This record gives sequence, structure tokens and C-alpha cells, in this order.
Amino acid sequence: MTSKLIVNSVRHTGASADGITLASDGSVTLPGNATCSGTASGFSDYVKLQRATNGGVASSLIFDDLDVATYKFFELFLAFVPSADNEKPYFRFRTGGSSGTDVNGTHYAYGYRESYPTNTGLDVSASGQNEIRLHGNQGYNTNNGEGLRINMRMMFADSSDNGSSAQLSNFITWGASRVDGSDNYRSASGNGIYNENTTTFPTGFKIFMGSGTLNSMSYGLYGLKR
Repeated sequence: MTSKLIVNSVRHTGASADGITLASDGSVTLPGNATCSGTASGFSDYVKLQRATNGGVASSLIFDDLDVATYKFFELFLAFVPSADNEKPYFRFRTGGSSGTDVNGTHYAYGYRESYPTNTGLDVSASGQNEIRLHGNQGYNTNNGEGLRINMRMMFADSSDNGSSAQLSNFITWGASRVDGSDNYRSASGNGIYNENTTTFPTGFKIFMGSGTLNSMSYGLYGLKR
């Protein structure tokens, strides 16, 4: 004997809206914060973790206590206006979970290529640094499109990495665009690493300016499962 339940939505008795909807074509819609336990298939390995927009002031943008047991890789989309002209944006990994601290040893190295609208450009590279520089000087005129737009991908080392590959696994890649304080457009494509040892296992990261704060911003953070 076969049992069948025919519905087009499912709602908890204490909820004010449907949690699951079923369409006539067989597709199922779940809420954005849905999670699964046990064994399931058909769910994306690319998951939205955070989405925010903020018109206030932040000394830095910090993501701590990320779920590194579930996600090995992370992707950030970020646009923001700094509080001052002619300051540069930087990146650091962080460790320590919810009480995170910067990984700021002088073991960062990075390089990026800036391209100008005149079909010229500039190469920027450094090693032995305590941070990764992401781009050149930013503008902060909110009425002129000044500021930074950046898309960044990150890999975090952890104890499951095979031997010396853990030392290779703390790295980022990015593409970015900025408009500086003189209304000049600049694009960049870069790579950066933290290359100290096989035991630095990040649990977060930080975006900050050389001086000043991050003002108006909008961002989304995504995780890529192991």
C-alpha cells in the first residue's frame, strides 16, 4: 500500500508564513536560512553566509568564527567608501574563533597589477609584510563614485591539509576597482599568501584601511563546502 500526502506548502504552527512551498513542476522552495542534518543530496556547496549593508562607520570589517569545519573556501563581494582620501586597503587572516586576533607576522607576500584607462599600468609586489595590500589610494567622495569595489576568494589552511600543503593553503586572490580622490579609475588583479608554517589555521579575516575607517558599505560573504 502506498501513502501519499498532497500539499502545496508546509508551515509550522507557530509561524506566520510558509516555510516550504511546492510547485506543480516538482520544484521545492526552502527558506534562505534552511539547514540540513543527516544525509541529503541536491543542495548547493556554495552557500550564502552573510549579507549586509551599513551606512555607519567601522574601523575595519571583521569576519570571525567562520564555520571552517564546513567550509574550506570563502568568497567576499564588498563595496565601501573610506573616511579619507589617499589611504590604501589591506587584508589579514585572523585566528581564535569568536575571540579572534589578527595574524600579523611578517610572512605575507602579495602582488597585483593595476590597469589604467590609458592602456598603461603599474605592478605592485612585496614580501615580508604583516598584511596584504589590496589596491592603491582610495577616494572618499560619496557623490562621485569614489571608493573600492572588490571580489575576493580565500583558502584557509587546517589540520586536514596534507603535510606541507598546510603552509601553501593560506592564500587569497582578488579583482578590484577603485576611483581615487582625483576621479581616476584604476582596476587591479592580485594574489597574496601567508607563508609562515604548517600550523597557522585561520578562523576569520579582516579588511581595513591604512588609516581611518570604512564608511558606507555593502557586502556578501559566501562559503564553499569541503
